[in-house]
Amino acid sequence: MGAGGCYSKLAKAAPPGEHMGMREKTDRGAACPRSSDCKVSGISIETDNKNVEAEEFKEAILSCKHKFSKGMSLRIEWKKIQSRGVSFVYYNGEFTVAPTTPVCEVPSSAMTGTVVELSCKETEGSPPSEYQWYKNGVALLEKTGTSTARAANITYTMNKKSGTLLFNTVTKNDTGEYFCEASNGIGLSQKCSVKRMQVDDLNVSGIIAAVVVVALVMALCGLGVFYAQKKGYFTKESSSQKKTNYQSTSEKDFKHTKSFVI
Repeated sequence: MGAGGCYSKLAKAAPPGEHMGMREKTDRGAACPRSSDCKVSGISIETDNKNVEAEEFKEAILSCKHKFSKGMSLRIEWKKIQSRGVSFVYYNGEFTVAPTTPVCEVPSSAMTGTVVELSCKETEGSPPSEYQWYKNGVALLEKTGTSTARAANITYTMNKKSGTLLFNTVTKNDTGEYFCEASNGIGLSQKCSVKRMQVDDLNVSGIIAAVVVVALVMALCGLGVFYAQKKGYFTKESSSQKKTNYQSTSEKDFKHTKSFVI
């Protein structure tokens, strides 16, 4: 389908460099330049006011008049145009919004054989965005039954709807720089910053050495307690404490008896 355009600039309500425009799509390919009145392929488009000024958060009316030949089907939509492209479209009473920069979560390091999940999400786009993951600048393939996917020896599962990239058993070959791109057909696609994931082998020898050291320390502590008990260090202390208590009690009884005799 082609398109004809009628543009009105909205000041104050939108930052500089942004404007709203009415575009009508027909069955014939055509584009209308940014003017207040133009005719393309049997379509006549004009606006009453090319520059509209309005206070922020107040009502603003943009007009677009059109005439077209019989037998043509039109799609009329409003678009907000920015220097980087279309930010949203208003059509048939509904807004469609371009995606914003997604938030990506990529672990900086991982151990081989573990489960690792990368996530990518943006919430502003309407309709909801789909996500594509890249490794070292190359788009990753989906895990399908095609010969291309089988030949690539895919070790991950990429969900374009949720934005997750799942490695059930990550390997050293999965080390690389990852980023995600979000798109929904409105405006330009957006991508997050590149993040590196480093995958290393599990240090089994280091773990064994640590376990051995802990076991030796515990064994030495146990031997020390056993030696102290054998030498009677704990028994002597208890006997001395009992003797002191006994002497104290006897002295009290003696004083009490002496008073009674007097």
